[in-house]
Amino acid sequence: MPRETFFTATAARLLSLPFRLVRRPFTPPQKALILHPCCLSQVMLATPLLSVLTNAFPETQFDWAVSEWARPAIAKNPHITELLPTGDLGIAPMSFSELRAVSGQLRQGGYDTCFILGRSSLLSWVAWQAGIPQRIGVASGGRGFAQTLVAPVRTGQQHATDIYLSLAEVCDIDLPPGERPPMAYYPADDDRTAVTQRLIDELEWLGDVPLVVIHPGGGEGSLYEDPLKRWPSERFVLLINHLARQHDARILIVGSRHDQALATAIDGMTSARCGNWAGRVTLGELGALAEIANLYVGNDTGPTHIAAAVGCPTLAIFGPSNPALSAPYAPNSERVITLWQGQDVRPFTWEEGVTVNQAIKAADKLLRLKS
Repeated sequence: MPRETFFTATAARLLSLPFRLVRRPFTPPQKALILHPCCLSQVMLATPLLSVLTNAFPETQFDWAVSEWARPAIAKNPHITELLPTGDLGIAPMSFSELRAVSGQLRQGGYDTCFILGRSSLLSWVAWQAGIPQRIGVASGGRGFAQTLVAPVRTGQQHATDIYLSLAEVCDIDLPPGERPPMAYYPADDDRTAVTQRLIDELEWLGDVPLVVIHPGGGEGSLYEDPLKRWPSERFVLLINHLARQHDARILIVGSRHDQALATAIDGMTSARCGNWAGRVTLGELGALAEIANLYVGNDTGPTHIAAAVGCPTLAIFGPSNPALSAPYAPNSERVITLWQGQDVRPFTWEEGVTVNQAIKAADKLLRLKS
């Protein structure tokens, strides 16, 4: 099973020499591939780059190679012509025979340009083996050894979206810092219809009181599973009780099948009447639900990025991860609040993490934004 350690930093730098000796100018693409398979939140954070590229090159066909796990993030994006599968969870767990099969599939696409967004020697190798002549990627300490064009190296801490957008500079696109687009997500009309009907039938919600969507799970079932990303369930209970009591809010708990037990436990501890759709709502339906909701509260997971992308007032609660690197990307927006108690001490614990009072204050503020 290939891992990034297969290509050590020294080996990757040596392998990159033949590609660096011949510098080629950027050529506007006719048919381009975005190679960014994983994961859901990172794919969402790459959608601003897609917006920039399609605006700059309106006649170009853009396809995206994506994992089954992250596919819902861009399944209905109108700027994408075709989605190419890269396994359930991306290429990191694949064998070399599976990687060669992916490269062969990409070769058949006849792409002239590949945008490699991840800092991965495997992604670089796949694009090279696919025979795509123009391979554009981010600086990655030598791991992007087969890239023909590399975005300028930037020092200091950078958000993932800003790193992805640095590829625009390679493409001769002028992108002033104050004009960067937010994330984008497009729910299907069928999902909108289904969600609206279920809200009426199951929750008897007609828009007369605030609708609050709570996603207490995440961090389980994915390639980079981290249960510590989940804000403690007892804190969700206290927040839910406050929102129901103070705002007369209708509470709906959501999540994947991995979150069903957690959602049921929280539902059983609250004093408020809650709807529980955990395990019974798709990501597309969640996006449609967030379009309607007055507030979404979730952890550092992909669904939180989807909620923010559709414009829902969103409270994102971060634990061990630094939101400066991967928070929902919504520049100049009042509708997204990210809470994090930075910790220098490891291992991470929630004892010094985001408190209930902090979440209540942020939720109250967000609920005032949408009548």
